[in-house]
Amino acid sequence: MELLRHLLNEDPSRPRLTFYNESTGSRLDFSATTLDNWAAKVANMLEQEFDLQAGADIGVSLPTSWQSVAIILGALAARMNIHVDSTAVDILFCGVDAIAEDAPADTVVVTDDPFGRGVAELGLELPAGSVDFGPTVRFYGDQYIGDSPALPEVIPPAETAARVLSTSISTWPKLVSSVLSPLAAGGSAVVVVGMSDVNRLSHIADVEKVDVIL
Repeated sequence: MELLRHLLNEDPSRPRLTFYNESTGSRLDFSATTLDNWAAKVANMLEQEFDLQAGADIGVSLPTSWQSVAIILGALAARMNIHVDSTAVDILFCGVDAIAEDAPADTVVVTDDPFGRGVAELGLELPAGSVDFGPTVRFYGDQYIGDSPALPEVIPPAETAARVLSTSISTWPKLVSSVLSPLAAGGSAVVVVGMSDVNRLSHIADVEKVDVIL
């Protein structure tokens, strides 16, 4: 898949997305290979599970999480349009308590579990008519054979290949500046949520060898 080819060619095992959730004490690293695999799974799911094609409208209404990044990379790989916090879409990815009355027929529920477990796997009740993201996406292959673009073709690269730290990717501009543009430029991203201690944030920046704090 071409989406992250520039990262895979440079160093497939180097951490490209590091996600801290201070509320749960979790820290997860995602290499270019891992991100590529997740994006492929999502792209395959969108096409095969929901019969969507390039140009479909994908809604993402999720709290800051690595899963939202994986979903967006998968949609980009399949050349679909991404809408953050919009329900006027072909398919909506949202939290278990956030299904709106005007949501589309195809609604995919994503938990905030740091390890990506699904609704049923956490002992929660899946809303009627919705799809459980975790166990569903894992069914699909981690190789995508569709005509995916290269990430720098669809996301403006940052000026330098920096390691960027941010505390929110809840809006499209923040997601682009904090994660997608650094990745497009050959850099990497650190996202920290669930924390308000400035000293702790500074410590994370030092440990992760961050170049830029947004």
